[in-house]
Amino acid sequence: MFKRFFKRKKDKELENKVDENLTKESDTLEVDFDEVSLVREETVENIKDEDCIFEKVSFTKTNEDIENTSTSNNTIVLEDLTEGVLDVEEILEDILTNKVEDEEIEITEDIDTTEETEEEALSNNAIEEELYILDIKIKRGKGIKVRDLYTEEEQIFKTHKECSKKLKLPLGYIKENLKYGHTDYLGEAINFLTKELHTSLEDGVEFDEFAYLESSKTPMEQFSILNDKIFKARISESKRDLILSSIKIEPVKMHYTFECIDNEYNDYFEKYKSIILRGGKKKIELVSKNGEAIEIFKSIDECANYLNKDREEVVDMLKYGNTKAGRYEIRYSLRSI
Repeated sequence: MFKRFFKRKKDKELENKVDENLTKESDTLEVDFDEVSLVREETVENIKDEDCIFEKVSFTKTNEDIENTSTSNNTIVLEDLTEGVLDVEEILEDILTNKVEDEEIEITEDIDTTEETEEEALSNNAIEEELYILDIKIKRGKGIKVRDLYTEEEQIFKTHKECSKKLKLPLGYIKENLKYGHTDYLGEAINFLTKELHTSLEDGVEFDEFAYLESSKTPMEQFSILNDKIFKARISESKRDLILSSIKIEPVKMHYTFECIDNEYNDYFEKYKSIILRGGKKKIELVSKNGEAIEIFKSIDECANYLNKDREEVVDMLKYGNTKAGRYEIRYSLRSI
């Protein structure tokens, strides 16, 4: 009688423990993987303890069927509990795995973005460098190749002025074509309208026919703006009619393309590139014809004072590689300051 009561009591306690563990398992679905591992270990320990209790209890043959049925039921419940814990582990493992994969994807995307940013920066720097060199070569006005689009004939000239004179082409057209690639010449129309409409002109300031090439707007944009101003400017009707009837308000049709072949500056830029592009003080050397350093200046200002020249003049001399200074030459010093 007492054995049966004890058995029922143990069965009830075991069921209560199972229910309690199942409740804990459902409440801890969102806990960390480590916590689930602890739950699993405790559950396994409890299972072992219960097995020991059952082994110690002696049952009569008359109660074997009841014992077998109870043990079977308990085993099923315990197996369900263990499977439930394993399911929680698997769920958390999947969550953690997906999280790691997402983090790996984010890291990979960040690396790709960084690489693209670096590539873009290098590409932009290369473009800026090319534009800088082209601008210098245009202002130097040396080595140029010209191609006639009709005859496909090519000619090479030592200077832009020589090309302009031989082919009877405006110098501005050569500069404009080199910088913007326009086949037609817009400079003449821009300069004509600028003068007639008194746009951006100050009294007493000498007109510069190449100033439009230094504008932040392209020649085409400037030409369009000036054409609009013909009808908006406060001028007499007779003046407006005179402007509109002039052939100078139209682009000049041309059929040439040009290419700078100033290899001399290419060599100069490659040699002093790091000094030209950086700021700060730059050491300058005064050298003789055989390249011997006669004087070394710690700054451009010191060099300008020695040569009795304006600082900006010395800056331009070094910038454009026109470095002759009387019997001598000046050059950037590659020595450390």
